Amino acid sequence: MNGSPILEYELNVDKEAECLYRYVKGDFDIFFPHGHDYYEIFITAKGTVTHYINGKTQLLPEGSLVFIRPEDIHGYKYDTPSARLAEYINLTFSRKTASLLFTYLDNGIDREKLLGSPMPPRVLLSATEKESLVSLIGELNLNKWNDKRALKLKMRVILAEVFSKYFSADYSKNEDAPKAPLWLTRLADEMAAPENFTAGIERMVELAGRSREHICRCFKKHFNITPSEFINNLRINYASNLLINTNADIIDVCFSSGFGSLGYFYEVFAKKAGISPKKFRERYSKPFVL
Repeated sequence: MNGSPILEYELNVDKEAECLYRYVKGDFDIFFPHGHDYYEIFITAKGTVTHYINGKTQLLPEGSLVFIRPEDIHGYKYDTPSARLAEYINLTFSRKTASLLFTYLDNGIDREKLLGSPMPPRVLLSATEKESLVSLIGELNLNKWNDKRALKLKMRVILAEVFSKYFSADYSKNEDAPKAPLWLTRLADEMAAPENFTAGIERMVELAGRSREHICRCFKKHFNITPSEFINNLRINYASNLLINTNADIIDVCFSSGFGSLGYFYEVFAKKAGISPKKFRERYSKPFVL
């Protein structure tokens, strides 16, 4: 591997837990180019990380999520004051864990793309996603420190969530598609939260800090959909889950999903689903059987 040192699993990963979690602040960690015989994901928690990877240099802004494979050679450069203040979270895991993970996710991921691409797969998380993932991984610190079995289980649950959500087959297919502006992708991610899509277009304008007309043009250009259609799709998906998974009255589902009137809810739902909310519930919900 071009003479770069190889960090070994036996020395650098907890063998009983089959993982190692570290929160790294600034330049107090390994920075030289290196490889390893295990897998790794890391998230830029604060600032911008200057990342040396497979002979290239990347700037990874806050919220960057990167999947490092054993064949990758990478390191971190602390060549500017801002880079020395950056923070990132590193989670390493064994080949065995990776194999079990990919088998479990099966067709939900494009294994060939994830493992065979020249550069490590990376995703830019929204601020909300980043905070949620940092918090989730931080729960590893709540484990009893010497309960390796529980730590391994928790780590595998986290990895399954990360890969199914951020490195899915759909992500792999769209990786080379033209990218929307960062502010727009983050806006779309933030609008997926119920407290935002139920508040509607006014909340979108507030989050974006841009005019309604500009947002509309950008949604049409990059997503081929209007902001109103985008929001209604989120609301209908949420309502569909409430109809299937709860026994809430349809009028409560309507208002909980952000619709202002029952008539409009029925109209939009029937247009999207092809049937009324009532018939949808009858067809897809599973009644309790005593």
